[in-house]
Amino acid sequence: MAYTGGPLNELNGKMGISAPYKSVPVMKLIKAHKPKSKEELVELIKWHSENKCECGVVSQGTVESFGKNLYDSQISYWGYNKYSLQECIQWEYDLFVVQSLKGGIVEKKAIEQLRKTFSSYSFVEAEGFLDEELRIDIIINKDQDEVGGIQVKPSTFKLMRKEVITFNKNANQKWGKPVLYLFYDDKEKFVNLSELVDLIGKL
Repeated sequence: MAYTGGPLNELNGKMGISAPYKSVPVMKLIKAHKPKSKEELVELIKWHSENKCECGVVSQGTVESFGKNLYDSQISYWGYNKYSLQECIQWEYDLFVVQSLKGGIVEKKAIEQLRKTFSSYSFVEAEGFLDEELRIDIIINKDQDEVGGIQVKPSTFKLMRKEVITFNKNANQKWGKPVLYLFYDDKEKFVNLSELVDLIGKL
């Protein structure tokens, strides 16, 4: 199982190591190239740091270099190295590769389940501005009109720093339509699906 919590999560967030402009907008990269494996995604991240691609994604380095950035930031944050370079690289690998690929799979699973539950609504993956800037994963349509959105998140999202949660909520609000949250556990099982179904029924 990928492990992306703990003190390294705090360090990564506070030092902005995985901020898209300092690393790579990985979900945009996945949507553009649809990698089929973890190895392919690792290679794509590296390739986009060395080459210009028509997809527009620019990577600021490799998974290893993001891990090195995390490792190097320990001294200024804690005053000493709590974690080895290998542990820091593994942490960034779990974040950028394992969790990112899982997120895309879980979104598709959510759309499938919701389509089976509702015949009067349609559900599509959000793209472009809605996805990247407004943090919306799925658009809910009723009679061809967009009536709301869904963000699909691991349950651990609720334990993240308040600034991260607030940033997401503020981005959602710019859309002016309700954005609902669907959470999943580490076994990719949705934990609040029945509550979400109730809320969608009221849109």
